[in-house]
Amino acid sequence: MLLPMAEKKFDRKTIEAQLNELGAQIRELLSKLETAVGKEAEALRPKLKAAQAKLHELKQTSAEAWEDLKPGLHKAWEELHKSLNQAASRFKTRSKQ
Repeated sequence: MLLPMAEKKFDRKTIEAQLNELGAQIRELLSKLETAVGKEAEALRPKLKAAQAKLHELKQTSAEAWEDLKPGLHKAWEELHKSLNQAASRFKTRSKQ
């Protein structure tokens, strides 16, 4: 753990060591965040694909079928939107802690 500068000898080597330690801690934190963000993004991919598939299906249908398929697209959209908002909220909460 890093000590406040007032409690340590204030010289170039000490400052350099402290900065190196801070750099290592920052790199470790960034690595953990990238991993967490990657997992969150991967969890969203199936929902995005489902919404895209529903949209593709709608593009291939007639106007009458559009009304039948619209609720499925709406549901897929809502699930994707909800999951994305939850993931974003978790990262906003973590950054405040």
